[in-house]
Amino acid sequence: MSETTETAAETTVLTPRLGTTAKRSLFWVAAAIVVLVVALASLNLAGTAVEGPALDPTSPYASGTLALAEVLRGHGVDVVVTETLDDTRAALDTSNDSTLFFSNFEAYLTEDQVASAAGLAATVVFADPTLPEILRVAPEVAHAGQNSDAVSASCSAPLVAQAPDITAGPSNYRVIEPSADITACYGNDDDGYGLIVLDRGDTELRILGATDALSNGDITAADNAAFALRLLGEHETLVWYTPSFLDLANSGDAKTPAELAPGWVLPGVWLTMLTLLAGALWRGRRFGPLVIEKLPVTVRSSETMQGRARLYERSTARLHTLDSLRIGTIRRLAVLCGMPSTASVDDVINRVSPLVGQPIEPLRQLLIDREPTSDHELITLSDELLALEDRVHAVIRPA
Repeated sequence: MSETTETAAETTVLTPRLGTTAKRSLFWVAAAIVVLVVALASLNLAGTAVEGPALDPTSPYASGTLALAEVLRGHGVDVVVTETLDDTRAALDTSNDSTLFFSNFEAYLTEDQVASAAGLAATVVFADPTLPEILRVAPEVAHAGQNSDAVSASCSAPLVAQAPDITAGPSNYRVIEPSADITACYGNDDDGYGLIVLDRGDTELRILGATDALSNGDITAADNAAFALRLLGEHETLVWYTPSFLDLANSGDAKTPAELAPGWVLPGVWLTMLTLLAGALWRGRRFGPLVIEKLPVTVRSSETMQGRARLYERSTARLHTLDSLRIGTIRRLAVLCGMPSTASVDDVINRVSPLVGQPIEPLRQLLIDREPTSDHELITLSDELLALEDRVHAVIRPA
């Protein structure tokens, strides 16, 4: 093998500075920003995929009622969508011929607000009320469970004349105090009814349990469309009230997060913060700079070479080791042949081939293509490289 000239390189080790530390932190800062952007994008996409509340007149999903709202508008009914009780009152004050439709699926309304909404218009349709709400606005009516079968009108009210059969569910109600002012339709005494109409004098209150008949998914089934148009399209204006969190905030019953949280949450939060602080102080403490002053360090080139050789040996990087030997051999062959440093490997092979009387293909296999599969083959290829270099040297510079 060729003689290796050992040289000494002198380097200086300094204490890391603020700028160096900041540069090393750039990767983690960029990674954190990327994670934050991805999280915000995911939340945004997830938010756009939410269906929204049931019977929402602006929702095109199966549980929404956009189709019914658009059909009502096509029949000349002015559909006004509101989200607060105050806006609902204002909308009803502008029209004397109105129907109010509302629900409380998200429980944003208190019982007092439900009772107030139930008397705002001449015709009020209350969708799927809960037991406390029924007791407050219609104590003559009680829950009768659920029903998913199609039901017939079973009453002679003009309201159901054009819709003899509709889709039932999800809730049914029964009359516990019968009177001439109460009409029950779509069901029977045993299973309950999907619609109960109560005449309050100034207000006709309609308790609707068969809300599925209004949804986009079922509006075309049975006589649901005719039933929905007659139920909500009797007057010129339909105020469709979908309660929101603003109603809860305006009710005076809204609670702070501290009031809603269990009693152990606040101590748990404080304990977690103290634990994180203690961990940060423990892991983040420093015992002083690793290098207090400038230290000239001399590293012999032979040590670097031997260290790399040991690493290559441990990782069985035979091809990497052979490539290093090939690069050195090609560089020295180019110098021997008087070729510039920009000469390619093919140029060197074409120049060496006639000098040593060896075809180009075997030379190319030796200098580029062959890959060692064992340590013995690596040593053999290394010897061949050394022999090739000696042959060229003997031709160009004979003794």
